[in-house]
Amino acid sequence: MLSYLHRYHAGNFADVHKHLLLSRVLAALARKETPFCVIDTHGGEGEYDLCCDEARASGEAAAGVGRFLSLPDPPEAARAYRNGVADGRFYPGSPLLALRLMRPADRLLAVELHPRAYQELRRALRGDPRAHLHRRDAMEALLALVPPAEKRGVAVIDPAYEVKDEYRAIPAAVAKAFARWRGGVYFVWYPLLPEARHEILLSSLAEAGFPEVLVSEWHRRGPGEERGLYGSGVAVVNPPWRLDDEAAALFGWLEAAGFGGRHVLRRIGGGA
Repeated sequence: MLSYLHRYHAGNFADVHKHLLLSRVLAALARKETPFCVIDTHGGEGEYDLCCDEARASGEAAAGVGRFLSLPDPPEAARAYRNGVADGRFYPGSPLLALRLMRPADRLLAVELHPRAYQELRRALRGDPRAHLHRRDAMEALLALVPPAEKRGVAVIDPAYEVKDEYRAIPAAVAKAFARWRGGVYFVWYPLLPEARHEILLSSLAEAGFPEVLVSEWHRRGPGEERGLYGSGVAVVNPPWRLDDEAAALFGWLEAAGFGGRHVLRRIGGGA
C-alpha cells in the first residue's frame, strides 16, 4: 500500500493553485444551464483538519491557504474558492470543494482505492445525493466512467505520483478517455520537483494529439534552491473558453498580492 498521506500537505500552496484553477473550470461549466459531472479519480480523505498533528508538523497550510485567506481585496474570480475554504480549520479536498461549487442537478463521481481514505471520504461526503463513491483503481475507473450521462463535465486527476510510471500512464489513460468523451475537460495536476519527471508527462500530453492543452504552473521557488516540491502544475486538456485569460488575471493578482511565487502559463501540443 502506498504511504503518501495528504493530511501533511493539505491546504499548502499547491492546493491553493490547483483549487483556484479548478474553481474557474467549474464556474465555466456552470455557465450553461444543463447539468455537468465531476469525475475525481483520486478522491483522498475528502476533508482535512488543519489543526491535526500532521498538519501542524509540516506548517504547509499556514503558508498556503492561511496566507491566501489573509490577502486583502480578492478579485471576483477568487471568491468562490475563498468562500469554499473560509472555514480556516477544515480544508476540503477536491471532491468536497467541487460539491460546494456545484449546483443541485450536477453530479460527482469520486474514486478512492485506499481503504482508510475511502472511509474518510465517505464520511466527508455525508450522504450528499449528488455524490457517488467508488472504491476502485483510479485509471480503470476513469475509462469505465466516461462518458457520463450528462455528456458535460471535468475529470480531476491528481495522484501523489509515488509510482514513477504514472507520469506516462496518466497521459495514456487521458488519451483513451478523450477518445470516448471528447466533450470532457481533463484537469491533470502534477508536482514540480528537481528530478523534473513532470516533463515526461507534459511531453506525452503534447504528443497525444489533443486539440488544446493549457498548462498553468505556480513556481514557489527555483528548482535548485532546496530539495522537494518547488512548484505546482496543472495541465488542462480541452480547457473551457477563456480559461487562459482568467488564469492569467487570477494568478497575476496572487503574485501582486504577495502570496509568494510566480505564475507560468503556456499551451502545449496541437493548440500551442
